[in-house]
Amino acid sequence: MRRLIRWWPLVCLTACSGPDAPDAAVCRDVVVRLCQAAAVCPGVAVQLDLGLACDASLLQRTGCEGEAFAFTSPTRERVLECREPLLSWGMSTDLPPACGDATRFLTECPDVAGFFREGQP
Repeated sequence: MRRLIRWWPLVCLTACSGPDAPDAAVCRDVVVRLCQAAAVCPGVAVQLDLGLACDASLLQRTGCEGEAFAFTSPTRERVLECREPLLSWGMSTDLPPACGDATRFLTECPDVAGFFREGQP
């Protein structure tokens, strides 16, 4: 039993480890969450200057539809940091982010929001 208690932190750390998601997958996840929020939060759609095809607009604008996509500016780390409010309901995309969380993403991370608003520099 003592061995289990001693190794428990290591077991917990390795249980959730795995390879990082590719930048393209991270970007597409943010696109899905932003589009879900835009559908129920009018301010989000306005701030991102979205047309009728939200996903297509953001994927084309950012260039993250291709598997070779890689973050440059903003960095991957910055996008992951700013993405946290969009994950308030968990990792699943079954529910859209809360409007307040989507607004927080847009206001507290103007560089990342600008990337989704204007695309790759």
